[in-house]
Amino acid sequence: MSELPLIKTIDEFQAEYKKGIGAVLPHRPSKEASLDNIRRFGDGVGDYNPLWRNEDHAAKSRFGMITAPPPFLYAVTLGVVAGETGAIDRRRVSTQYLPVNYAGAEIEFVRPIWRGDRITAQERVGETVRKTSRRIGPLNFNTGLVLFTNQRRETVATIKTTMARYQNTGHTLDYDRSAKTESGPTNRPVAEPADPLVWERERRGADTLYFEDVAEGDVLPALKKGTYSVTELFLFTHGVLGTGRSSRTALEAEGSPDLGGGGRFDAEHAQKRRNMPGQFDYGPQRVCWLAQIVTDWMGDDGTLKRLQASIRHPNVVGDTNTVRGEVAAKSVANGEHLVEVRIRNENQAGLATALGTAIVALPSRAMGN
Repeated sequence: MSELPLIKTIDEFQAEYKKGIGAVLPHRPSKEASLDNIRRFGDGVGDYNPLWRNEDHAAKSRFGMITAPPPFLYAVTLGVVAGETGAIDRRRVSTQYLPVNYAGAEIEFVRPIWRGDRITAQERVGETVRKTSRRIGPLNFNTGLVLFTNQRRETVATIKTTMARYQNTGHTLDYDRSAKTESGPTNRPVAEPADPLVWERERRGADTLYFEDVAEGDVLPALKKGTYSVTELFLFTHGVLGTGRSSRTALEAEGSPDLGGGGRFDAEHAQKRRNMPGQFDYGPQRVCWLAQIVTDWMGDDGTLKRLQASIRHPNVVGDTNTVRGEVAAKSVANGEHLVEVRIRNENQAGLATALGTAIVALPSRAMGN
């Protein structure tokens, strides 16, 4: 373990973080959008849309070939380093004193990711804001600005990532996990296997959704994600992020024999170091779910332009999740016919653990396309 002094208080962390605002981090993660990597990503998030899996289906689309789903960006990087520690030497920050959670993202999708593209990410340290939580106390919302480019040096997307850093409370965070039933709330688990839901999912696909056919208040078909399991956590970790192993030094520093999924597989570590009720998900996993309900609804001819997501509560193993959405507004700007969709992920208690807004461009009959 390095002898670099650990930062132990949220005030000291904020002061050190501010010194690095504007710094561009040297690490440049990169990944090819190969057919295998695109399909692994779909396996990891439970998105089996044929537009990015089936070569025959994709060949008949407006793209003429397989493209990656918009949030494939997370397969390149979660984009959290700048928001976690800024330009601070990461060896100086430990969850023993200062846990960190993913708080949300603002994503702008600039152009498609074509099969064979190599996507590279660059992170820049953004601002930090101090707030106070009733459950946690003082915490810093730190931002990382992530730029994604392809091998042609074209901007593919940008993400403004927000991470919440706070003082270790020494106890797990409370939130409502009681299942709602007709007879009232119950603590009994609501189990629904996720795998069949992936195969049985219906989506619009090649059936074009036109701007004129959408009305404010329209409800999107619910996206049932089933009961979150260790398997779902594993699939996201290894399908989206790839495999990796931890050094003995890292294990000792984090006080865990298993740092798979950043410590998410170790229930004791999740409780003591991350103040979670148990094994828990990656925030970006739910961001991908929010994107999926929209892309399933808009079909092959819609374009996801922007996505804003806020992660409000934990999603732990044993929770049963459903993603819901409704049309909030319609507008025409710069020749594009835009629809605003409000989306959320609910657990078995009806608690919205993630909230978001998506902007979608749809074809218009008035424009002849």
